[in-house]
Amino acid sequence: MSLSYNAEIWSTHDGGATWSALATRSLGMKFDVLTMAANRGSVYAVSWATGQTFGLWRSSVTTNSWQHLKTPALYMGAGGSNMQAALVFKGANGWLIAGNDRGATATSRLASSGQWVKWTPPCSNVGDSFAVPVATSATTLVDVCMIGGFGGSVAPGTPRDLRLQSNWVFTSHNAGLTFTPTARVVAGGSTRYLDQILTLPASPAPGVLLVAKPVEHGVKQSDHLYLTQNGGKSWRSVYATPLTPFFPVIQSVTFASSRLGYAIVQRTTTTSILVISTDGGQTWHASKS
Repeated sequence: MSLSYNAEIWSTHDGGATWSALATRSLGMKFDVLTMAANRGSVYAVSWATGQTFGLWRSSVTTNSWQHLKTPALYMGAGGSNMQAALVFKGANGWLIAGNDRGATATSRLASSGQWVKWTPPCSNVGDSFAVPVATSATTLVDVCMIGGFGGSVAPGTPRDLRLQSNWVFTSHNAGLTFTPTARVVAGGSTRYLDQILTLPASPAPGVLLVAKPVEHGVKQSDHLYLTQNGGKSWRSVYATPLTPFFPVIQSVTFASSRLGYAIVQRTTTTSILVISTDGGQTWHASKS
């Protein structure tokens, strides 16, 4: 017996008092919605369009007038872990990236013309690891790339100091058209083994970045958040989870402003807690509610 299911989106226009389901099937959305994001009065959704490709849809935040947008072909990976996607916006600029542990397979950029165009993501030439950039301005993007990615290879001509399995900060000052390695990530005495989390790196302000990394203690480990305030030149641990036999424990990190940040931390195999920073990621404390 074959199973089929449809993507689901629910919307509210009265502050959450009532909700209505969107007729996703009639819009061509299939299976699942990978991510959603809002920007400048519009809301966007990335969903499966076929069994092999994704699509991008947009609506005004005040209505349910969804439209399927024209983009470059957005393909799924040939294998590996489940596909994930992210939408990054800053000002009038936007970037879409989807992929899995094998690399980025679907990318696009919102150009000044208002069209979504072909885009080369930060890590494509150094192993194509799937890493979502963070926008610190409308023209500045920052990401952390694991050199070599899943396949352990890089493009010819890659500088020798970008060694396989090391992690580097990559920066763009032209809205993502080109990226340059700007700092080697050395956290906890090593440049390797960073957590591969969709919301990391996170950045509350220019030059400030956070990454996560497990620190082993015998058969158990503690997940740490590491912070840099100088663009990646130096890093320090600002939060550590209790010792656990599983990882990653830090599941998500986001900032609502230059000072206010939130992280979801897995406490047991079935429970999680919310930790909060009110000083730009320098200190974290568990939510009381």
